[in-house]
Amino acid sequence: MTAQRYSAPLSAAEQSEFVPFLHELLATATAVIQPLFMSGTVVDSKSDASPVTAADRGAEAAMRALIEQRYPAQGIVGEEYGVKAGAGYRWVLDPVDGTRAFITNCFLFGTLIALEREDGAGWRPVLGAIAHPVAGLTLIGHDSEARLHAADGSSRRVHVRACTQLRDATVLATTHWSTGEQRGGPAVERVIRAAKLYRTWGDCFGYFALATRGADLMLDPSLAHWDVAAIVPVVEGAGGRVTAWDGGDPLAQLSLIASAGPLHDEVLALLREGG
Repeated sequence: MTAQRYSAPLSAAEQSEFVPFLHELLATATAVIQPLFMSGTVVDSKSDASPVTAADRGAEAAMRALIEQRYPAQGIVGEEYGVKAGAGYRWVLDPVDGTRAFITNCFLFGTLIALEREDGAGWRPVLGAIAHPVAGLTLIGHDSEARLHAADGSSRRVHVRACTQLRDATVLATTHWSTGEQRGGPAVERVIRAAKLYRTWGDCFGYFALATRGADLMLDPSLAHWDVAAIVPVVEGAGGRVTAWDGGDPLAQLSLIASAGPLHDEVLALLREGG
């Protein structure tokens, strides 16, 4: 049975129009973020106690300005500055995904960008990017492929690796299942104990690792829309499978199980068994 896909098809005309602009947005964000990494920049706390810095705010502000200049009628959803209504298309921005990594001098943070299209049945992502500014690596994905772009200008297509059983899998998560941040519940421990290897190399890097054959399963039980929208077309473009924690639409339930595909149902069964 073919797995449900949650990204919408990207046309050739859209690819020609928006992929180059996506690179421009990422370059704009990177220009803000890189000088602030390991610079001792001030860390503030949001109302939910999550950290935020000038890198988060400055990168999103710069990307929003570029979008509004180039596509003033299109919408924007950003983690730091909220929603700007628009028609046809909207850009979803998470300027620093993994701010906790950023403020602890960890290289695994990234920038997430998605382009969503409204086709009459709600917004669906057609294009996504996971960029790691310090490493100079970017994944760009859509319905038919995912490509890894390096700072030297080279690129290559990527695909998830074959993994059919959890006992052979490398499992990643943003934080350990028992923390308040993760809120995965004890059912997650059942998945972890069944896996070959488990590490908390998460945030957007976990999905980068999955799409580039470095891992087989990434778990995030509680997310925001700007976390999910870019991930879906990247993982699906790399041949992987995504669902919400309950096996449904991750864009509606705002949680993610991303896998190489064949082991997905085994993971869902273990999570349901755990209650």
